[in-house]
Amino acid sequence: MLNIAIIGLGNIGKNHIKAIPNSKNCRICAVCDSNEELAKQYSESLGFPYFLNYKDIPGGVELDAALITLPHFLHCESAVFFLEKGIHVFMVKPMANTVEECDRMIAAAKANNVKLAIAHPQRFFYANTLVKEFVDSKKLGELCMFTEFRTTDYFTPGRPKWFLNKKQAGGGIVMNFGTHAIDKLFYVLGETKDVDVFASTANIKNDADIEGHAQFMMKFPSGVTGTVTFSGYNSCGYDAIYYFTNGALKISDTSLLYQFKDGKWEKIDTTTSVSPLLYQIEEFCKYVNSEPSIVPDGEFGRDVIVVIEKVYNN
Repeated sequence: MLNIAIIGLGNIGKNHIKAIPNSKNCRICAVCDSNEELAKQYSESLGFPYFLNYKDIPGGVELDAALITLPHFLHCESAVFFLEKGIHVFMVKPMANTVEECDRMIAAAKANNVKLAIAHPQRFFYANTLVKEFVDSKKLGELCMFTEFRTTDYFTPGRPKWFLNKKQAGGGIVMNFGTHAIDKLFYVLGETKDVDVFASTANIKNDADIEGHAQFMMKFPSGVTGTVTFSGYNSCGYDAIYYFTNGALKISDTSLLYQFKDGKWEKIDTTTSVSPLLYQIEEFCKYVNSEPSIVPDGEFGRDVIVVIEKVYNN
């Protein structure tokens, strides 16, 4: 049973606190957040200690792994700290703000013989696991193209200010949401290297130094292409379509799956009792125990950031 500490109690951290108690392979041993009232609340209600500084955790509890859900600009620093202490790290996406930071994290994991994994949660959505099955089985022939269209109001008053600072967030809507699109396509294709990228990003709504809309195209060595369109100015829907030689699959609202058949879209049942976050954490535990796992490792997370940097450097 892995003892895991949750570092950061924003929405992602809170959702993991709900999921992990259902795990058969790990348990929460501590939480950490700079907001003492929030950290103390979880500590008292769930019965594990809290910390205000993650650097105090290794000396305060028996710890095997750290689930880190801090702002992007703290990913590298916090991961390297735990890895150098001999503690496994499960880092929420994006892995880091730059490829150079990713390299530092990977080097720390190797030097200390511990595991580094990246939490890309959308691959664990049941609709996406079904797409993977279609691709692998070739039920609809060969996958040839992918397109994702996602719109949202990215500049809501409730969004933490660091998200709107390029130095801290690493970028805008591409860094935040593009990592999901890239991960999903990497996952279903099984390709992560030598991806050609053409992109355009801009912000025409406000003076934030991050992009508010973007389009980019990826071309893989296999010939498969993927296009991604993001708008952060208003919310008018989400669709991801996988085009095969003998049909197509569409995901709407991230979880509804449809197959194009006989000239129309037919819904595929995606009902499941498996929580994506629980599925993800169980796969992390398998990875730590050197068992077969689909959780992305540090090299995979780095490959995602390679594509992100190509988008921004276009």
